Amino acid sequence: MFLTFWRFRSAIASHAGAMGGGALLVIFVAAMEVALPWPMKIIVDDVLQPLGQPAQHGTPAFLGLAALGPLQLLLLAAGALLTMTVMNAAADYLGTRVLNSVGEKTMATIRADVFAHLQRLSLSFHDKQRLGDLVTRTTTDVDYVRALMVSMLSVLLPNVFILGFVTTICVLVDPAFALIGLAVAPLLFVTVLVYRRRIKTASREARSKDSDIAAAMSETFASVRVMQTYTSEARHEDDFRARNNGRRDAGLRVIRLQSMFSPLVDVIATMGTVLVLWIGAQRVLEGTMTLGVLLVFLAYLKALYSPMKSLAKLTTVISRGQASAERIQEILDTAPAISDKPGAVPAPKLAGAVELRGVCFGYQGDRHVLHGIDLKAEPGSVVAITGPTGAGKSSVASLIPRLYDATRGAVLLDGMDVRDMQVATVRKQISMVLQESILFRGTIYDNIAYGSEGAAREQVLAAAEAAHVDEFVRNLPLGYDTPVAERGVTLSGGQRQRIAIARALVRDTPIVILDEPTSGLDAISEQYVMRGLERLMARRTVIVIAHRVSTLKRADRIYVMDHGRVVESGRHGELVEAGGLYSRLDQLQHAKDAPAPALSLVPTESSA
Repeated sequence: MFLTFWRFRSAIASHAGAMGGGALLVIFVAAMEVALPWPMKIIVDDVLQPLGQPAQHGTPAFLGLAALGPLQLLLLAAGALLTMTVMNAAADYLGTRVLNSVGEKTMATIRADVFAHLQRLSLSFHDKQRLGDLVTRTTTDVDYVRALMVSMLSVLLPNVFILGFVTTICVLVDPAFALIGLAVAPLLFVTVLVYRRRIKTASREARSKDSDIAAAMSETFASVRVMQTYTSEARHEDDFRARNNGRRDAGLRVIRLQSMFSPLVDVIATMGTVLVLWIGAQRVLEGTMTLGVLLVFLAYLKALYSPMKSLAKLTTVISRGQASAERIQEILDTAPAISDKPGAVPAPKLAGAVELRGVCFGYQGDRHVLHGIDLKAEPGSVVAITGPTGAGKSSVASLIPRLYDATRGAVLLDGMDVRDMQVATVRKQISMVLQESILFRGTIYDNIAYGSEGAAREQVLAAAEAAHVDEFVRNLPLGYDTPVAERGVTLSGGQRQRIAIARALVRDTPIVILDEPTSGLDAISEQYVMRGLERLMARRTVIVIAHRVSTLKRADRIYVMDHGRVVESGRHGELVEAGGLYSRLDQLQHAKDAPAPALSLVPTESSA
């Protein structure tokens, strides 16, 4: 349990003062809980005793109050009881408020740390993760850790002190009787230990099932258009029901263990209470113990077993919190695969020369998808990469901004290995326009200015005009302040691509990577996008992944890839005449672009 505090010590550090103050308050509450039975003992033994009989235990004498009469003692004891109760309530309120506030602030810090760390983790990590699971770890798991921390400080800590205070006082007052009261403590301890371990295992399984559900929901609603188009609702519902039933069964296991645990602790604690009451009552009848002392012991016995009972009730919270802490720590312990190596220098202002020299790369260790790639682009030139699907074109493009690292060989920018330069300074000089542009929550203006801190509004609007974004924005009631729906689904593909081109124009980087930016667009949208691309490509080094002949013809050099290798390179005319793979791809592209024969709606004789 305390390992959780150590795990998140950096997040706790800034709130350590408030946390210490809250802990002192709950310890004060524990001390008041221990002191509360004593005024009642004075009332029973020294006020309600038979008149004319001396005090049996001498408590007023011990406190220096022997001269006081019964009514004075009653008034004093009642006043002390009321004062301690009020002080206890005030300290309990302040302690609970302070600790819960610290818990919220600490969890906000942890959540921010997890989010920031996830952003820094490389694509090789995110490629293997389920989005719903990452969201669950950043939200629900963090909340469970908060509940664990607050419960440990506000419930467990005072109970531990109560246990220590009560045990010490009982031993001082009557050692033999204290041992009787503690007789069932070992049995309680073993019970708590066994059930806590079982509940923790069940809670960890439940947390894993929560992530399965979150992942299923994220995947389903991210592809809701495809799901509804293919009428696959029943399939997704069956999958979700299976995952949901798995979570239900795991939750029921936790509930079953918790339901067994708490009553078992109560039974064991009651056994101890009955034993003390039986022996204590006999001692009172024998005159070897006062009734007030017996009442104190019974009150203390309740307090003595309270930590065990509290732990029984907190076992689910603690186990769930520990499982969540482990899941969060698993994220924080993951080191980014792409990071600045010691001695890495800031990238200078690049001219735009790009070279891949003998590059090999694999997403899974030695299972390479690229084999000995040699590619070169001079500053200001346009280099095209083409080839069949799965040839490795996008993998090559991902290595240039160091989204992945080459397994062998080197990626050079202006003759410098990208691994020798700081990652952020390299990426700030590279822009990318992907096949499917990603838009973020915010306005159209925000999406164009994205990634260009400090860009003036005039620059943003000029880039929008150059990319022909203004052509459709001027028809929107709010213009550039129009909110963009999640993933930009309210905009057409061509409109999203123009915004992405404008975004790249604002960045004004010397290197631009285009990954099939006109794929899937209609003729009119493609025309607008191509106009924007013409302006984006001017005076910049452009690496373009393309299949369209119009794009390939204007490239200064074309690299043809197949099965992770460069099999041909040259200009368009040279490659067509060579009669190799590129020539065959060119013929297929011409056939694809040829007008399709008109469809006849009149049934032919054979169809009839």
